[in-house]
Amino acid sequence: MMILGLTWVGFQYWSITKIGEETSPGPADVIIVLGAAVWPHGPSPALQARLTHAVQLYEAGYADRMILTGGLGNHPPTEAEAMQAAMLVLGVEREAMYLEEQATNTVENLKFSREIMQEQGWERAIIVSDFFHIKRALLIAGDLGIDAVGAPAKNSVLYQNRDLRVSNTLREVLALSSYYLLRLFFLRGHTPAGYPVQPTLAS
Repeated sequence: MMILGLTWVGFQYWSITKIGEETSPGPADVIIVLGAAVWPHGPSPALQARLTHAVQLYEAGYADRMILTGGLGNHPPTEAEAMQAAMLVLGVEREAMYLEEQATNTVENLKFSREIMQEQGWERAIIVSDFFHIKRALLIAGDLGIDAVGAPAKNSVLYQNRDLRVSNTLREVLALSSYYLLRLFFLRGHTPAGYPVQPTLAS
């Protein structure tokens, strides 16, 4: 059992790293920026890296709209509001940003973002998050029927610092494993997000 567990951890660590390293964005209707912690003085370094990378993609023309998703954490404002304020300073037009301020976890981030996509008639998304988070985010997006590609924020200290990269990837193995276990209880046509298993929005 121990050997099986170690094999699982090793495989998932490798898979998370491979997807995070190799995934790359393409043209899309919208960029979904997953929230992270807000500190008393503003976005945390992880959130700052995500929003900065998203702005780079926006300026490069990958998509002309962004969904900023994240609710209220330990410090106001909401993660979405903190991202919007920072992006306005970076020159992004207010009209290009759609705020989702209720989500408290990745499933909710993508579930509520999907609702905005449906309202706007958008089909394809780029998901911006930390590199170790991309595999789980894309898995959840697929379960919700979102046609998505990942765009890891490799400008983050959580990627550039080796010790932080390793520790956060190991933690993500646990989070990903928990999501897989949750899915087992929803095999009768439903996902852990409470949605029926969906075809992609593009289909």
